[in-house]
Amino acid sequence: MIDLQYQKAVNPMTKKRRRGNGQGTLFKRDDRSCWIARWYDHAGKRQEQSTRTTDKAAAERILKKRVADVALRRDGVIDPRQDRYSIEGRKPLTDHIADYIAHCRRAGQAPHHVDQKERHLDRMMIGCGATRLADLTADALERHLGGLGEDDLSARSINFARQIAVAFMSWCFKTGRSERNPLTVVPRLDERKDRRRVRRSLTDDEMVAQLAVAEPRGRKAWYLAAVLAGLRKGDLQRLIWTDVDFDAGTIAIPQGKAKRCDLIPMHPQLADVLKRRCDASMAMPKAKVFPQTVTDLTRLKDFLRAGLAHEVIVRDTDGKPVMIGKGKRERPKTRIETIDEDGRVIDLHAMRTTLGTNLARAGVAPQIAQRIMRHSDYRTTLRHYTVLGLTDTTKAVAACRQSERLTKRLRRRERAMLPPPVAPTVAPTIAARTSASKRS
Repeated sequence: MIDLQYQKAVNPMTKKRRRGNGQGTLFKRDDRSCWIARWYDHAGKRQEQSTRTTDKAAAERILKKRVADVALRRDGVIDPRQDRYSIEGRKPLTDHIADYIAHCRRAGQAPHHVDQKERHLDRMMIGCGATRLADLTADALERHLGGLGEDDLSARSINFARQIAVAFMSWCFKTGRSERNPLTVVPRLDERKDRRRVRRSLTDDEMVAQLAVAEPRGRKAWYLAAVLAGLRKGDLQRLIWTDVDFDAGTIAIPQGKAKRCDLIPMHPQLADVLKRRCDASMAMPKAKVFPQTVTDLTRLKDFLRAGLAHEVIVRDTDGKPVMIGKGKRERPKTRIETIDEDGRVIDLHAMRTTLGTNLARAGVAPQIAQRIMRHSDYRTTLRHYTVLGLTDTTKAVAACRQSERLTKRLRRRERAMLPPPVAPTVAPTIAARTSASKRS
């Protein structure tokens, strides 16, 4: 009471504050404006909204309805999340996609992967004919994926588009934008029946020829790191000298494909080449091991020089050669191909296949090969990175010593199961017949 009297003495216009009774309040900004309703929602947050009327009785009815809706949600009669779903469902689908792409960028995902997501989601929105989240149904996605198949996309590409769509709807569900994810029921395609790009491993002679071509051009360490350590292109680009431990004979991959720190052993041949490269460059510890990336075109030219690739003439839709140049320099356009007779290809990633195949030929257990190849599942190592031929299986059968022992045991058992031999009946001789006749 003393405080109130003091406040009135300081400011005569001060009035005692009236607390709300849970029914909300109505007020006006000025005499000509509409009544404004103010109330607290079920979460305890103050809400303020214009009633769009100057009639106080009508404004009181509107406020009463707002307060009644809050009571229903506060008591659990109505799920308040339905209001959020309704609000998000009225937003354009492009807004949700933009928010999802921004979330992926803030999460630190690779820029090229985020760009792929954005392209696939835009294509999905057009293919499904969707403008709201409610339009993204399982049937709409299946029609869109079927259209991708008609465009001659592989099963792997179609599954990748499905994966992005499912991930987008899962994000919408986790952030409260959608009540559920209806796209998880869309089945995946069998990629084993539609493999468009099958890599093969390089033989020892092919690898020697490739290194002989790369050494005078300063690219030997690049290819050795790919074939002896299984480093991917991104790993090679990010590798710094601090990650290479010559004393322990290891290479650390702090930011690999799986976003974890992997420690792999270093082959002595690779360690020798990297040591000489480090001493020659006198680089700082934080400097990159490979300052210049070997581009795909440079690699194809190295394959061509090593005899691992060949040139083919580029033809148009009518089957005619595409000509380039003018005058005396006019010639057919060519491209470098690395496809063999069986339709298999070689590239930088095929050197990882070479490493996996060599590990299998050396008798390394699949679980250990999985750790060296840095795969999350050993079945990935066996299915995609182990290419064994008839020569390998023939050697394995010939080297099996137990087969000879098993053959001998089977032969002894067969002889033991044979019936005993029966003595043959011999016709009586002349002397035996004579002695028999005398006794008679």
